[in-house]
Amino acid sequence: MEDGMNKEDAGSAAAKGKGKRRWPIVVGVVAVVLVCAGIGFNAWHNQPSFCNAICHTPMDYYVDGYYAGAETGHASLAAAHEDAGVTCLQCHEATLEAQVNEGTAWISGAYSVNADGSLQPQLITADKGQCAAAGCHEWQDVVAATENWGGQQDVNPHVSHQGEAIDCSNCHSVHGESNMYCNACHSYEVPAGWASPASN
Repeated sequence: MEDGMNKEDAGSAAAKGKGKRRWPIVVGVVAVVLVCAGIGFNAWHNQPSFCNAICHTPMDYYVDGYYAGAETGHASLAAAHEDAGVTCLQCHEATLEAQVNEGTAWISGAYSVNADGSLQPQLITADKGQCAAAGCHEWQDVVAATENWGGQQDVNPHVSHQGEAIDCSNCHSVHGESNMYCNACHSYEVPAGWASPASN
C-alpha cells in the first residue's frame, strides 16, 4: 500500500513540476505575441491609411488627396510627397497630446467640415523650419531652383521683398490648391494646377 502511495505522490510531484516549467514558456509566448502586435500596430499607425480607417470622414479628404498621385495631375503637395515616399507622420508629429486632442474632437464631434471635405479650422501652417526639418528641403536649394522664375531675369518667388513675413504656406498648400501669392501684385508664371489671385 505504501508503495502505491509513493508512486502516486511521485506522479503528482512530477505533474506539478511540469506545470511549473510551462508557465515561463506561456508567458514568453504571450510576450512575443504582444510585442509583434505592438510593432504591427505602430507600423500601421505610421501609414496614411490609418488616419481615415480610424477617423473615417474627417480624414478622407486628406488621405484621398495623398493617394491621388502627382503623376495623375493632382497638384497638391500631399500627392507629391506620396510620390516621393514621404508619409504623413514625417511632417505631422504624432505626439500623445495631439493624438488625445484629435481623438477627443473626433469622438465628441467637435469639428466641422468644409464643402470640399477639409476640416475647419486648418491649424497647421508650414514654415521654413518645418519644411527644412530632417534635411527635406534646404532653403538655399529651393531658392536656387526658382532663380529667374518663368524666364524673367532677377525674379525669384522664394526671395521675397516682403522678407520673413511670408512662410511656405502662403503659397504652398499641402492638401489643397496651392496659390501663387506673389500674383496678388505681380504676373509671374503659375505652376500647373495652382491658383493665381488677380494682380492689381
